[in-house]
Amino acid sequence: MARCFLLTAFALAGAASYQTLRGPGPRVAEGLRRPAPLLRVEQHESAEEDDDAELARMAGDFAPPSAAVKDKLHKAIKKPKGSMALIGEGSPQLSSATLGGFDLNDPAYLSEQFRIGGCSGVSVRSGERQLAADALRRTSEEQQVAQGEFPGPLPVLAHLDVVDEVQLAQAAADGASAATLSLQLNGAEGTKALMEAAAGYGLESAVRVANAEEVATALSLGAKLLCIGDCSLPQAGELVAELPKDVRSICDVRVRDARDLGFDALIVSDALIEVCIRDRVPPDAVIKAMLAKGSVKYGLGMQKGRLEGAKEQLGSLAM
Repeated sequence: MARCFLLTAFALAGAASYQTLRGPGPRVAEGLRRPAPLLRVEQHESAEEDDDAELARMAGDFAPPSAAVKDKLHKAIKKPKGSMALIGEGSPQLSSATLGGFDLNDPAYLSEQFRIGGCSGVSVRSGERQLAADALRRTSEEQQVAQGEFPGPLPVLAHLDVVDEVQLAQAAADGASAATLSLQLNGAEGTKALMEAAAGYGLESAVRVANAEEVATALSLGAKLLCIGDCSLPQAGELVAELPKDVRSICDVRVRDARDLGFDALIVSDALIEVCIRDRVPPDAVIKAMLAKGSVKYGLGMQKGRLEGAKEQLGSLAM
């Protein structure tokens, strides 16, 4: 009986396989000859529309109360002729890089050091050189701790490669005061659109330029704050010399001495932290020495031989 049952099962399976190999039946074949339904295409388009709507909703949720841009960074880096403001920026170090128990990769620690050291602003870079995924938010929160004190909160620059409005919305939500916009990356039309979007979120636009053509384009777009980088120091000096008086300039070039080039501000990052590690001094001591044009009258730097005397000049530590 069992043998008969197995033979019958094998026979049925073979018949089914044979029918499958012969091709679909008439009703199935008829269905295959019909036009493909458009449901999948419509679903795909609908999904894209939903994604766009979600991004727009996120941007709307992040939007701060409607108010004019306060130009905090523009005002903060305005200094008397012959002097230059410093904008502190952290740079990733080995996990073992500590200073008296303080972590040099901690955005909150560096934020406080930049403020008490005398910086005019704090820059938080994204991408491979960011300290942490939440560095911008933590920096902004730490600066607000100094509300009502002296020195008070510093403006925070989101040093981003912005290509989308949502990035600006997120930067505003994280507490940034300004954001960099690359003219080379977005072109004139794209940069103009992003400048308008940034203003809608209460953010200043620091337009990043690298040559005379980009400077002219940025000025035609109404930019009042330029971040000059991706060029040599002599080239940067030529660019800043041609700027109108009401336009502020930020140098983002590794320099030996930027005092006499006419920049309003200098971003100090990698070399600043390197000096801290080399001489075992906190960032605020190095910043005060730089602002004093080599004098170490203030801070713990006066106790370290490499920072003594007047050999160091403003900007020379940033090479």
